[in-house]
Amino acid sequence: MTGFTDGEGSFGIYFAKNSKYQLGYQLKYEFTIALHKKDQALLEKIKLYFNDVGGIHKHGKESVHYRVSSMKDISVLLNHFDNHPLLTQKRGDYILFKRVIALIQAKEHLTSDGFHEILSIRASMNLGLSDSLKEGFPNIVPSPSGQERPQVEDQIVSDPNWLVGFVEAEGCFYIDIAESREVAVGSRVQLRFKITQHNRDGQLMESLVKYLGCGKIYRKSSVPVVDLEVKNFSDIDQKIIPFFNKYPLQGVKKENFEDFCKVASLIKSGAHLTPSGLGEIRRIKSGMNTQRSVPR
Repeated sequence: MTGFTDGEGSFGIYFAKNSKYQLGYQLKYEFTIALHKKDQALLEKIKLYFNDVGGIHKHGKESVHYRVSSMKDISVLLNHFDNHPLLTQKRGDYILFKRVIALIQAKEHLTSDGFHEILSIRASMNLGLSDSLKEGFPNIVPSPSGQERPQVEDQIVSDPNWLVGFVEAEGCFYIDIAESREVAVGSRVQLRFKITQHNRDGQLMESLVKYLGCGKIYRKSSVPVVDLEVKNFSDIDQKIIPFFNKYPLQGVKKENFEDFCKVASLIKSGAHLTPSGLGEIRRIKSGMNTQRSVPR
């Protein structure tokens, strides 16, 4: 659950204009996970894991959200993440989120000083204050008295269950088919396992390479992202596939992994070097990832 939240979870503090409140704003807080509707069953598992708190709602045509927004239910989340800490820099947002919850519980948000302190904390979270809040509160900046976004230094992967959850959120099992004159069928086939993150979590990605015992890190100068990629077939066959067979994925991505394994078996048998085998691999690829319509 922690690994998946590191990839897909969001801790949010929001301010909605409302004249019924003394300070002119209603303060809202929530934990959210947003997924494609194909993975609604996974959200239902998450809801059960958190003692059935929160709710699952459709959001547009293709998205479903799991949302926890009551103080009583939030306490269930705090208990989990205090005992199973996040590993990405998202933990900084969680720590600030928890500070805001404590201020709300103490009724400090009903005072001018407390309200402005929460605004200051919010300025350090996620993408900072919205344009409308910046316009309404031009003097609010991340607090110089300890409210800056905490930096996560201990980004060491040691738990296979965290990794499974993180890959469920951020990993990709991909089949690359490219034209090649080096093989008789005219196309080469390569399996790729990939995880992409913001470069602020570069240390975590380096730790993942050590934990998996394979893969390379690629950084892009044009965008602030870092990729971990495994494309050596022996590493795929002897390390990646055995790991996820031992620690199974839970969502639709499990089906992509199963198709990934089918292609690995075809490659091991040499079928990818035959027209019929290549055709079968193309057929499998056509139903994976974004092309997968509904769960089987």
